[in-house]
Amino acid sequence: MKKLLITCVLIILVGGFVYKFSFDKSIDASYSIEKESIEQGNFLKDKQAVMYFSTTADQDIDNKGVSLAVFINDNGEADAFKMNGLELGSLTMADNEVLLVDKNKIRLIGNTFKEFNMEKPQYTGERTGYLEKKNLYFTIFNTGISADGGYDSNVVYGNEDGFNRGNIPYYISSSGNDQNDVVVLTHDIEKNEHHFRKVDLANDDVKVQDIVKLKNPKNLLLSSFSPVLSDEQFYYVILREIVNETSEDIVLYRINKKTLIQDQFTISTYRNNKNLIAHIPYNIKNSAHLFNGVLYYANGLGEVYAFNTETSKVRSLFSVKDAPQDGVRHNEELFFKDNLLYVVRHNEKLKEKYYIESYSLTKAKKIEDIKIKGLNDILRSVRGKSIYSYDFKMLK
Repeated sequence: MKKLLITCVLIILVGGFVYKFSFDKSIDASYSIEKESIEQGNFLKDKQAVMYFSTTADQDIDNKGVSLAVFINDNGEADAFKMNGLELGSLTMADNEVLLVDKNKIRLIGNTFKEFNMEKPQYTGERTGYLEKKNLYFTIFNTGISADGGYDSNVVYGNEDGFNRGNIPYYISSSGNDQNDVVVLTHDIEKNEHHFRKVDLANDDVKVQDIVKLKNPKNLLLSSFSPVLSDEQFYYVILREIVNETSEDIVLYRINKKTLIQDQFTISTYRNNKNLIAHIPYNIKNSAHLFNGVLYYANGLGEVYAFNTETSKVRSLFSVKDAPQDGVRHNEELFFKDNLLYVVRHNEKLKEKYYIESYSLTKAKKIEDIKIKGLNDILRSVRGKSIYSYDFKMLK
């Protein structure tokens, strides 16, 4: 009996050691970027794209969540920089720099390397961006219910000189920014009300200014399908108007910055459709884009629409080739940049299962495929947790 007890204890200890070793390793070393490499000033020189993967917030209860910034070089080779987890984490870039955020740290990499600790851990991201005229990076977190029963969306903002912390006391349905300020669409769930608000990030203070309440005379259930976009005259956001369980309208809301007059334009309509979830964009934060007077929008079916901001005409532009129609995606992402739409695709039949397609928005056709070497191996090498894609950016 004593020998059996000793044997059981040894099995538990060995098993625990193996688990700890495997999980602490978390990602195969052959795919891992060391901190010393990412600190180099020329690190981004040969990088063409970056993706953000993370565990979900519920997987971080043991404080062992993990996120990966996967950099893809000019030869299509992928390597991963490991960080702590942050569900719905995102990336931003400016002036040959990339801002990386996890639950505990903010890192600026590129021209210089700077690392900052956050005052308190965060578990769910909302948006990361850059205010060009103020030279301020910002990252907003969906922090949760506040002590007084309200809602907190913490924001951390700054640059290489340091970062400050503030709070936006609302639940954020959608967000974006112009050159000067962050713009958010907040949602009061109990009242079913949406408000556009401007967030001014000063040196040591966060000021939230009401812009306008969104008109919703039929009291429809609305959900955001795009970021908040802005040009000189208007704010734009695309919302889903839920009619019933099988019917919805996808509507562009436009707000005049001076007069606050609101207009609505139907992008697409679906009736008696039993799989509305498939229409949800690949990534709501990246699903719409303004370029040369045209607002582009891509839905989860790979359908790309164009709204002319001068004529207010909507047209169907093209569809991503062989895009999934069932809503099942394997870490597929998209990103608009200037006149191009980039889409991370997955094909189980290929040796290298992930690749990037690029589409010309003006020519409405596919231009190029870029193979991603090693991404599938990186994702398979993660041990003990499940990770998901949350952002994708082209750097060049």
